[in-house]
Amino acid sequence: MTTAIEHYLATEKMWTSLFLAMPDHLHALLTFPSDVRMEAIFRDWKRYVTKKTGVVWQDGFFDHRLRSNESLNEKAAYIRLNPVRAGLVSEASRWNFVWPDCNTAPAR
Repeated sequence: MTTAIEHYLATEKMWTSLFLAMPDHLHALLTFPSDVRMEAIFRDWKRYVTKKTGVVWQDGFFDHRLRSNESLNEKAAYIRLNPVRAGLVSEASRWNFVWPDCNTAPAR
C-alpha cells in the first residue's frame, strides 16, 4: 500500500497530511487537485492498490471536508487515537501503520 501512496503523491494526484491503516479500514487526511473529482481519484487509487496487492475493497467510502486548520488538528488527533480506542496499542505513538509519519500541517 505504501507504494500506491508514494505513486499518487509523486504524480500529484493527491497529497497527504495523515494516512493510518487499521486492520479493517483506513483513515486519511488528503488533499486533491481542484480540477479532478475526489471520488474519481479515490476509485482509481483503490483499483491501483488492488492490482498491486490483491486487496478487495468495500464499495464507496465516507468523506468529510475540512474547512479550517483547527478542524484538521482535531481530526488528525481523532484518527491517531483509533488504534488506542480499538485496544490495539496503549499509546497512539506505538501504532506502526501510519504513513507518512507526519505532523498535522496542511497537506498542500
